Amino acid sequence: MPGGTERTMLGLAAFMNSNFDSSTKLAHDRYEVYVNGDFVGQKNLLSTREDVTSVNEFLHSHGYNDFLSNIDGDHYHIQTEKKERELKQALQIYLHSR
Repeated sequence: MPGGTERTMLGLAAFMNSNFDSSTKLAHDRYEVYVNGDFVGQKNLLSTREDVTSVNEFLHSHGYNDFLSNIDGDHYHIQTEKKERELKQALQIYLHSR
């Protein structure tokens, strides 16, 4: 149909798909946080500049330094052998207050 919108919409979709960056974080991205395999809470990313490693920054600022962490999809795993219960409690408060 001459002058119709079908081609315009197809062109717009192609333009949007070619400019989409799948690595861009959205403000509503979130990760499930686990400590030694136990679910502790969800880390919601509040801005595009924030990422899940802010959990590590929080733990370091509260004196927890003996842990390892890794990302597996939308799961953030923390492994520790020291002060596990206290670390979990601190993380629960942190994750639920944000």
